[in-house]
Amino acid sequence: MILPSYLETVRNELLTRIQGGDILINNSVAVPVQAMTIVSNPIAGILNGIALEVTAPHVAGVPAITNVKLRTKTGMVIAEKTGMIEMNGAQFLSITFAIEVKGGL
Repeated sequence: MILPSYLETVRNELLTRIQGGDILINNSVAVPVQAMTIVSNPIAGILNGIALEVTAPHVAGVPAITNVKLRTKTGMVIAEKTGMIEMNGAQFLSITFAIEVKGGL
């Protein structure tokens, strides 16, 4: 069993790593992380998960998103999502990265 105190440590460490990081869109457009927060609501199908909400500035000229990577300030990828999202003039897009903490044994 993973103790709540350990999950809190993981959350804090994750937030520290993302500070100064960016979001890489389609492996070509990097936008800086403006704000981040841990979302406390449960994640369907994930036990001991951490939902992370990240805010970035508006990006123009990206007609479709095929992949998004959340990176640290040193470029290390923390989480990645793939798919096909056609923007069609969308003004706002919300992407949540769900990160599961797994214990040993």
